[in-house]
Amino acid sequence: MNYIVFDLEWNQNPDGRRHPDSRLPFEIIEIGAVKLNEKREIVDTFQCLIKPKVYHWIHDSIHEVIHVDYHELENGIPFPRAIRRFLEWCGEEYRFFTWGDQDVMELQRNMKYYNLLKLMPGPVHYYDVQKLFSIKFEDGISRRSLEYATDYLQLPKNRDFHRALADADRGSGRPRDAGSPDGPPPGSRSG
Repeated sequence: MNYIVFDLEWNQNPDGRRHPDSRLPFEIIEIGAVKLNEKREIVDTFQCLIKPKVYHWIHDSIHEVIHVDYHELENGIPFPRAIRRFLEWCGEEYRFFTWGDQDVMELQRNMKYYNLLKLMPGPVHYYDVQKLFSIKFEDGISRRSLEYATDYLQLPKNRDFHRALADADRGSGRPRDAGSPDGPPPGSRSG
């Protein structure tokens, strides 16, 4: 069993609510992931920039947060090739860990847009580490940012937030710290 801690970055219509594609309100532009083995050791990483097909310019607020410009994305690969590479990289048996549930939802929505849902038959099983953090350290209801959890757990902040691989790597320390319904979960390293 591989434990995949992943994070996505996405773009939206640069014109805001005017003329969005209702089938794809958020277009994935970056996938980052950390793979852990059954001993909960990091064994590999995955990072891929994706060339936009729907929104050909980065929304200003997205650009401010993720610090990727359109020229970098022009060198990315198309989403269908990226998702195939990612799922192949995950291996035969895997369980996802994400900070919140939106990444899983947007991954499925993007796959549906490209008629690729068959590559990842549902239901998709995953741990929402943001929720687990809240259950263990707070009231079980609140949802905090990954940066808040990093500060709370006094983990190093040696890379920018809102880059997919860096956030996935940070998330690889959260599952153990936050606990899981199946006992000590995979996907952790301290420091």
